[in-house]
Amino acid sequence: MKIFRTFEEIIDYAIDSEMNEIEFYSDLAERMDRKNVKQLFMNIALEKTARMLRLEKMKDLRIEFDVDEVQDMKIAGALEDIDCTKTDLSYQEALILAMKKEKDKFKFYSEMSEVAVNKECRDTFLALANEEARQKLKFEIEYDEFILVEN
Repeated sequence: MKIFRTFEEIIDYAIDSEMNEIEFYSDLAERMDRKNVKQLFMNIALEKTARMLRLEKMKDLRIEFDVDEVQDMKIAGALEDIDCTKTDLSYQEALILAMKKEKDKFKFYSEMSEVAVNKECRDTFLALANEEARQKLKFEIEYDEFILVEN
């Protein structure tokens, strides 16, 4: 469980997380056979890159947080179900991994918005949470259209 003591630690964590997800989605895109699936994951990686740049700008603002409320975010890895290092990851497994990642990030940004003491920062975290929710929805729609239909 991660404990954040400063705004900078929160932003650094978020930036690192976005960088990891850029790598994750880029790698996932390379492993997919279907062109449209590759494009879906590459588009998400590009969105993550834009988000990472926004977080870098936030870091420069040095906005204050109510540190007493940001003690333990209880961000648990929800990816135990599927081994993301598998080289033969199925399309279904890839979508499940992606949905779980987006859900975790949504929770993280939502919790950050609740403890922000600055309106601009709170609004930014809410916007980031909404972007994560939209990305999760893209994967859910894809799952619904291509996985559930096949079963």
